[in-house]
Amino acid sequence: MLLAMRQLPDIMTSATFWASVGTLWAAAGAWFAYVAAAVSSRQEAYQGVLNLIAGLEAELHLVSEWAAGDEGNQGYLSKTTVQLVKEHPDWFNPSRSVFTFSAPTLGNLTNSPHAKSLAPVIRPLVMLNHSIRRIFDTIGRYQAFVMGSPALYQSVLPKFATPMAPAELGSSKIPDTFVMPPVHQIAWTPEEQVYINLIFMMNESIHQHLIGGADCPDEVCLYKAFRKARAALQEFKQGLKREPLPDGSWVLHIVAGCLALNGLWQVLRWFEIL
Repeated sequence: MLLAMRQLPDIMTSATFWASVGTLWAAAGAWFAYVAAAVSSRQEAYQGVLNLIAGLEAELHLVSEWAAGDEGNQGYLSKTTVQLVKEHPDWFNPSRSVFTFSAPTLGNLTNSPHAKSLAPVIRPLVMLNHSIRRIFDTIGRYQAFVMGSPALYQSVLPKFATPMAPAELGSSKIPDTFVMPPVHQIAWTPEEQVYINLIFMMNESIHQHLIGGADCPDEVCLYKAFRKARAALQEFKQGLKREPLPDGSWVLHIVAGCLALNGLWQVLRWFEIL
């Protein structure tokens, strides 16, 4: 018994059919390729923002050492000059070192490719960087003034350090414990008096006004600027999510899926599997 052979369609019909199926699958594939690229791009941007936040948090931890960032610390509260002289006689001493630090992530935040994603916290972080810059600029002037007169530095410094006990004769050991006498009890020349008073005033400006404390009237002092920036960054991080696909994209998911299934259904019919 001979089986009837299925009659093949003509070339034009076959070409038209496969072209239509290809169009259906190409349209569906184009959409799913876009979705895959968009998801990958959003994930990369999300990870970049997380890395940027990690760098900012590390630098804020460093800044906290300057800004009295531990819980309950009131910073440099406002005090009279008389109180400051009693509590900080070392502010007169030209050998007192004031070190700076580096915060490159904070300083270059607005140049970051992810700056737009951090828009809600850009302002407090920029103000914090401005606060730090003010302090460092003042420290630069302070150091230039202190070291600008080697003669005064050399004449003033020995008067601040008096050994508690004289070294034994014949001993080369240098006493490692010193006591600083009250500043007003030291005999100063007029030039030395002006010199140490200016050093004290610069230290007072750095600590009381530029760093400040809880009652500082300047909202850009380091104490307040740091806390605003830290709170804003913490709040932003808690609400941070990967950017979703555009609204209504689920509709195109369905359409693309239907196109792909329609193409498959047509192929199955073509081969008479269904």
